[in-house]
Amino acid sequence: MCGICGLLTGTQRVDMPLLRVMTGSLQHRGPDEEAFYVGRNIGLGFRRLAIVERGAAHQPFQNEGGHIRVVFNGEIYNYKSLKESLGKRGHRFGQGGDGEVIAHLYEEYGFTFPAHLRGTFALALWDGRRRRLLLSRDRLGVKPLYFYLNESRSDLCFASELKALLHGVEDPQVDLEALDQYLSYRYVPAPYTLFRHIRKLEPGTSLIVGWRGERLDARRVRYWRLPEESLALSMSEAVQRVDEALNDAWQIRWPEEVPAGYFFSGGLDSAGLAALHQKSRAEPARTYAVGFEQPEKTRDYRYFSELEQARAAAKLLGTVHRERLVTRREVEERLAEVILAMDEPIADPTALPLYFLAEFAAAAGEKVIFSGEGADELFGGYTVYREPLQCRRYRALPGWLRACAEGAFPAQTRRFSLSLPERYFGVGGLLRPDHKEGLYRPDVWAELRVKSFHGLEELGDEHWPEEQRMLRFDMLSWLPENTLMKSDKVTMAHSLEIRLPYLDHHLVELGVALPLNFKVSHRESKTVLRQALRAYLPREIWQRPKNGFPVPVTAWMQGEWREKMLEVILDPAAGIGRYFRWDALAERFTGPLSSRSARLMWALYTLEVYLGYIRSEIRGRRGIPSSERRKAEGDRGESMLSTPLRWG
Repeated sequence: MCGICGLLTGTQRVDMPLLRVMTGSLQHRGPDEEAFYVGRNIGLGFRRLAIVERGAAHQPFQNEGGHIRVVFNGEIYNYKSLKESLGKRGHRFGQGGDGEVIAHLYEEYGFTFPAHLRGTFALALWDGRRRRLLLSRDRLGVKPLYFYLNESRSDLCFASELKALLHGVEDPQVDLEALDQYLSYRYVPAPYTLFRHIRKLEPGTSLIVGWRGERLDARRVRYWRLPEESLALSMSEAVQRVDEALNDAWQIRWPEEVPAGYFFSGGLDSAGLAALHQKSRAEPARTYAVGFEQPEKTRDYRYFSELEQARAAAKLLGTVHRERLVTRREVEERLAEVILAMDEPIADPTALPLYFLAEFAAAAGEKVIFSGEGADELFGGYTVYREPLQCRRYRALPGWLRACAEGAFPAQTRRFSLSLPERYFGVGGLLRPDHKEGLYRPDVWAELRVKSFHGLEELGDEHWPEEQRMLRFDMLSWLPENTLMKSDKVTMAHSLEIRLPYLDHHLVELGVALPLNFKVSHRESKTVLRQALRAYLPREIWQRPKNGFPVPVTAWMQGEWREKMLEVILDPAAGIGRYFRWDALAERFTGPLSSRSARLMWALYTLEVYLGYIRSEIRGRRGIPSSERRKAEGDRGESMLSTPLRWG
């Protein structure tokens, strides 16, 4: 994996010092090599983590004539077959590596070429003859790509990470609508970011940028969509096809040149990948697990370590297993480090075990790590996907029995009475609109109430079963902008490449099209995947129910962390005070914390730490910037520099 960035200018020369700073800020993504290409109107920067053909594959890539240049982050798993077919059409290769095919595919297929790639990628291609730039992101959004288009100055900058891109933005301003989405989902959905005019490229999408007269013109093109058709298969046929597709996805991802291991919880998804390794490779799989020490106050909480489960599963499979126990103090001391590693506010505590896992595996010498991300969203692994089944049962009850249920379970039955867009904001949803109104300052709420956003309304036919719409929403929003964004950033923070066989697009297209009852039922989750993995796993593993990544954050926030977090959130100098009412927050966090209040506290703390870092960076880098950009862009925004600097 790598880091890429670039500048496209209209009337001025490329700012080479800026390009070097942007590229240097991506060093953790690519510690092995740095390179640049600068031409008329264009500058490309690149940092490399060498995995494929390590002695070659130097970027930027180019075609034979040199007028097409490419920088690329990711892996193209079908590059050998692509080179063979392109070679038969007269293309010549000399640089080596998987990304070398990109320029030649563009020559053959134009802007539709990303549809021919099998892999994970974020790329930039410059066509010097046509003076056009193409940015593209892989189908599922495994690799991130951000861009900022300044139409008034006719320039554009892009980067693999927001921290690199922000070097090219004088005064980033908080987008209030994106802030509101963050409180709904615990992340900011694409194409938005927390900052006005800075965008994330959506998965399965290309951005084509060129000139119309003297001005830059940009248009988005979708080259891939989730299938909407269903397959008419028996369970046995579905199991066989899932088995074949998963084996193929694992095989094509296995690296031959560098060490590779497995993130391992001992659950179905991670154990399934390790079991495929044990079947196919002579050397045993190397597996890694972390757990957290028992919180001091645990009367009302489960034990939070999955080490015992992972240890038992590793013994059954015969892997070479390593584990680490992380203390509360270590988490507390490095909490801001983890939050900032994610590069944008993502209020998901599972970033903690992932961060320490990535550090643990990288320190052991791994360059590539396999992980089970995507299996739950694809095959219906989360418990919440069974809620529509419960809703339908409740609504089918006689009136008198529903009245009894409402008296016994008022909160749950009230939720059952809501429509799906009213009650579901993704598997990680935080606050519905009615929960947020009293938290905002009046001026902020006045602006927000005239806007509405809910991706669920746009993701599929309203006549589809609710479970199908939920799965689709999470595949297109929660998965790329929370789960995968988090996984990419925390592994790249340790120069570790993550590979995700469950998100091979061939397997995804199959899984999405399978009958719904093969995935979600009253009895169990991921039925078809469990059946496919029976041939490789002991019964103790494939029958095990779904467990989340256990993180004792709620327990810590009830005790050791509570006052420290509130000091940051409720400090009069805190940047979030520009948007939220102190009295409402103080009241919300008085007394015992509900699970929702604990998640909200985590989200606000994450946001304040992140905004504090951004303010600190801007002040240290440029001093107080001028207002020229804000005047040129001509809209309100919320300047990051209008609030005092405050670190959490």
